[in-house]
Amino acid sequence: MGARLLLRLRRAFARVPTSRRGYTIVELLVAVMIFSVGLLAMAGTASLVMMTIAGSQTRSIAAGVAESRFERLRSQTCTAHASGAAITRGLREDWSVKQMARADDVTVVVTMLSNHRLRTQTFRSYLPC
Repeated sequence: MGARLLLRLRRAFARVPTSRRGYTIVELLVAVMIFSVGLLAMAGTASLVMMTIAGSQTRSIAAGVAESRFERLRSQTCTAHASGAAITRGLREDWSVKQMARADDVTVVVTMLSNHRLRTQTFRSYLPC
């Protein structure tokens, strides 16, 4: 049965004139254009993904810096808590302490360079006294 099908296909192609075989220039140009648009879209998406990954890594480091500041303040007595600023792991951190009745309200603002822009991220926690 497979040989019969192969024989039919050979006869069908033998009847087609040689000018009808293959692709025209217009068809090839359209195919190349569609392929090019697809490649450019993939390259743009890859660039966007890389920028997102870099930004999330920076935000992750900022969260670690803020958590570290909260832990340092938590290890001190409540009377020793004070506002301040520092540069940690290449990021600027400013923290403010607002004393309350039974706890301290601590806000840490981390300024970072993410995707060639200065961005700030704010973290807030209450430290019991």
